[in-house]
Amino acid sequence: MSSILSFLRRRLVASRTIIGIALVVVSVVGVVGVVRFSTPGERVIMAISFLPAGTVITADVIDEVRISTLSTSPGGSPTEIIGRVVGLDVGPGEIITARLLEPSVLSRVQISVPLGVTPPSTMTNGASIDIWAVDEDGDTPPVTVARNATVVTLIGSGFGGDSVVTVLVHPLEVHRVLAVLGSSNVIVASLGENP
Repeated sequence: MSSILSFLRRRLVASRTIIGIALVVVSVVGVVGVVRFSTPGERVIMAISFLPAGTVITADVIDEVRISTLSTSPGGSPTEIIGRVVGLDVGPGEIITARLLEPSVLSRVQISVPLGVTPPSTMTNGASIDIWAVDEDGDTPPVTVARNATVVTLIGSGFGGDSVVTVLVHPLEVHRVLAVLGSSNVIVASLGENP
């Protein structure tokens, strides 16, 4: 009988110990949660490392932090910023605001451009391309008229002639593309830096 009582006492002590440890863990987690959520400030997105202009933002180059005051409007949540392109150089520790980002694809302008040279086969819908104006006589060097334009459609003549590419370009580059369309330059497209 005493062996049964002894066994029950040991089980009772062991279960009390386990319950005590569990209560301590729950209280520590609760305190950390309360402190974290009660910290005043606004959540913002910060660059972890240097991001040169033209960089596509990925989850591993940003972090969400809290700050006490913010003089400029924040860029949004991580899900809104990931995939966007940095328009200006961003230093490590700098807060990423909407002002530092290029306009989203939705704010770009769609334009169709005839290409004087057959584009590479890797240039497909959704690809990022650069559009160049090349002087037929070779008197002047090639000039970039649009960077990282997004291909909407690419229609080839089928006979090795001009192809027509419809792209989304930054609103500030539309005038340069239109100026080349009315000139004697040949328009060439190459794959851009950002996929």
